Amino acid sequence: MDSSIKSLLHTAITSFEPLDLARQMAPHACVALILRGESEENLELGFIQRAIRPEDRWSGQLAFPGGKREAFDVTDLDAAFRETMEEIGVHLNSQELLGRLDDIQARKAGTLLDFYIRPFVFYTEQSFNVTLDANEVADYFWVPLKHIRDPQRQTIYKVQRENMSIELPAVYLDREPPLWGLSYMMTLNLFERLQKLLK
Repeated sequence: MDSSIKSLLHTAITSFEPLDLARQMAPHACVALILRGESEENLELGFIQRAIRPEDRWSGQLAFPGGKREAFDVTDLDAAFRETMEEIGVHLNSQELLGRLDDIQARKAGTLLDFYIRPFVFYTEQSFNVTLDANEVADYFWVPLKHIRDPQRQTIYKVQRENMSIELPAVYLDREPPLWGLSYMMTLNLFERLQKLLK
């Protein structure tokens, strides 16, 4: 590792064996959680805001760049690289990889689906020249980790799904809607890994 903060992050991420759902189900997506910053105090995490599309049930939601692994993707990491490039125009590389978080099973209206998401964590020192795929992504933005952890930003998001109103934990990131759902859960998993580092 080429910097002290990167080394600390790598150690924190890889000190846990990630939950692996590959044996239970095959279809999955791969996403990229990208960190940047010179020290523990100023680390930031990158998010996308999905494009507004009436046919997309996740229209306008906050998420991480990524998408479904395709047959032509040699590895899961290749899928994360490809999707990040397609969605935000950023070339990540294996030298920036810190490790994996737990696989997380997708769900719809509280029902678990036969599909999971595999999150990869990266640390970058490159200056991003973001080029958005306007059909998929409305914005890419950075949020300080200390903002995400701020108790004042914790909130409840009401989700209307198939005649049901569900209240879920979320965090307000100065835009609507707040961060909730699977991306929120992945972010919590990241903080679990970095708990000692961020104290």
